[in-house]
Amino acid sequence: MKYPCDDMIEFDKLGLYYEAHMAGLDGECFYYSVYFENSLNAEKLDEIDKAIYEFRNPYDDKEIYLGYFDITKVDDDKIFIYLDLGNVNPEYEETAIKGILKVLNNVSGIKSVIVNEGCECDIPDEYL
Repeated sequence: MKYPCDDMIEFDKLGLYYEAHMAGLDGECFYYSVYFENSLNAEKLDEIDKAIYEFRNPYDDKEIYLGYFDITKVDDDKIFIYLDLGNVNPEYEETAIKGILKVLNNVSGIKSVIVNEGCECDIPDEYL
């Protein structure tokens, strides 16, 4: 499937071991649908939670806000990570958006991540 926002966000340049796409935009909110190759267990969820905490912690220590994060198990092979960039300094927005994907690259067993799955990319072609 072709994701029209992929060219704009350049996830392909992150060197991820799993497939990542940007399906659309929803203002300052980003919804990461994280699909796994196998069933999830509590240890894997803890690993993801810890990885995101460790990513955010250095910024928190410097009082740099990267947004509101929430992690929810959806199915046996899928989690949902919510990122709300409200009140984030614009210079750190890309850090937060791509940082989640980079952190997930350290977690084994991820098949793919679709950001804003179900949203449309309503950006005129000349901006893509």
